[in-house]
Order: sequence, then structure tokens, then C-alpha cells
Amino acid sequence: MAIDFLEHGIGYIRWSLLIISADTITLTLLLFLSLLITPMAAYVFTVIISYFLLISTVIPYVLIVLFWLLGFRDLTRYSRRYLIGFIGSVITTSSYFINIAYMGYLMANELTGNALIPQPIMLEPLILTYNKYFIVFSLYLPLPIFASLILGVLGSVLSMLALYRLGGDFNVTRTRISALISIVGILTIETPLIGGLLISIGTALLTLNLGKILSELSKVESY
Repeated sequence: MAIDFLEHGIGYIRWSLLIISADTITLTLLLFLSLLITPMAAYVFTVIISYFLLISTVIPYVLIVLFWLLGFRDLTRYSRRYLIGFIGSVITTSSYFINIAYMGYLMANELTGNALIPQPIMLEPLILTYNKYFIVFSLYLPLPIFASLILGVLGSVLSMLALYRLGGDFNVTRTRISALISIVGILTIETPLIGGLLISIGTALLTLNLGKILSELSKVESY
């Protein structure tokens, strides 16, 4: 039945959002703590966050992109109205694999004594700039990471627009508001403390509010 695709799709997406929320909350907390301590301690936090970014963008995102793809695939099977979400999930998956390929390239370069990467590609690495008010990512990013970031933002926004549409179709206003909060967070990710907080709130609320849609579907099926 078509309704089964909808239920399965929402279930997969909720699992993905749960992982995203936990991952983003942890990173945002680390960034916030770095604002409350001395510059030297902030540098230590920067090192910790750098390793956390590597782990959080490799291991959990294997599950995130898998659930994201499966979820929007099933939503699209239920209705073509959500095709934009599936397109977004494909773009997000492409972003993930670009990031993974580049990380693998860097690791291979380390193992070979920096013999693989030509000098012009070695731009300033991803850093965090300590500021009195907030922390921002450096814009001096290697091209693959920059491309991965842009594709990730584009794909995530498209997917959130599909969830916004889903909330409208089932008259669950809170789902639409949660999707909008997440979109604003994604678009402001260049200031991670603000963007991360909004993404954490938006995805956590989306997880709960998509559950409300599932509850409504269960009531319909019981009649």
C-alpha cells in the first residue's frame, strides 16, 4: 500500500534526524564551551573539535545518508510531490562522498610523506577563529571541502523543503516551523554556534513532529 511507503519513509528520516541532532548538539556544546575559557584552552578545544569534525562527518553520516536516501525514496514512492526531497538527499550523499574521498586523499598523503598533493592545492586548513562573540569557520578551505559544503547545504535545504511540504499536506504546522528553523540553521552554518544551535533545535523538533504525523496515520488505519 502507498501508505506503507509514507510510514517507512518518515521512520527512516526520523532516525537520520535523530543522529543529526545528537551530532550537532555535541559540536555546538564544544563550540560554546570554547567561548568561556582562555585562548590557550580554546586552542585545545579547536584541536578536539577538528578531530570531532573528522569523526562526526565520517562515521555517523554513513547512517545519516543511508536513512536520508531510503526515507525520501519511500516518500517519493508515496507521492511525487516529495521528489524534491529525494533530489536533495542524492545531492547530500554526493557531498558526503566528496568529503570522504578528500579525507582519504589526505590520509594517503600523510602516509606517503606529503608526496600526493601538489603544492598549489595545499591551501590554509580548516581552522576556527576565536572571537569575543562567536566562532566562525575560516573561508580558506580546500576546493573539495568547499564543494562538499555547498552541495551539503543545497541538498539539505531541498530535503527540508520537502519536509515543510509534508507538514503542510498533513496540516501539522509544527513540522513546517521545525523545517524552517532547520533551513535557517543550515544557511547560517558559517557561524557554527548560531547555525548549529538552530539545526539542533530544528532537527530535534522535526523528529518529534514527524512522529505526530505517524500517530495521525495510525489513527486513520485503525478506522
